[in-house]
Amino acid sequence: MGELLKQLRKDNMMAMKEHDTVKKGVLGMVISAVALAEKEKGVELSKEDELTYVQRELKQTRDSLQQTPASRTDLIEETKKKIEILESYLPKQLSAEEIKEAIEKIMSEKGLEPVKKSQGVVMKEMMAQYKGQVDGKLVNQVLGTLLH
Repeated sequence: MGELLKQLRKDNMMAMKEHDTVKKGVLGMVISAVALAEKEKGVELSKEDELTYVQRELKQTRDSLQQTPASRTDLIEETKKKIEILESYLPKQLSAEEIKEAIEKIMSEKGLEPVKKSQGVVMKEMMAQYKGQVDGKLVNQVLGTLLH
């Protein structure tokens, strides 16, 4: 069992004791996904692989927030709390400015021109080097402003 999975289970037990149903629900879903992946692969997942499942859940939660009607403030608040909980298990996320600097560094190291056909190479490299620290959508937006 990976370190993150152990921490998630420990925090889930605390959420149960504290009757925090939102946190318990969020952690339960992530724990299930990670435990199932470990069982299917037959090996303990690496920290990066475990983070992938937290990121996946965070992405789905953000998507549901965008689809929630503005009139449902109760759902919006609950979803924001879920996002906050999930983010607490991820490494510090890079800001748009830090992402821009990282992209420029990758482009100069690889000798790439700031043209659209470089996008795939840069995206792949960014997501590999900064796994768990960046949101793919934000990287794509920043990259779009740099390429022409």
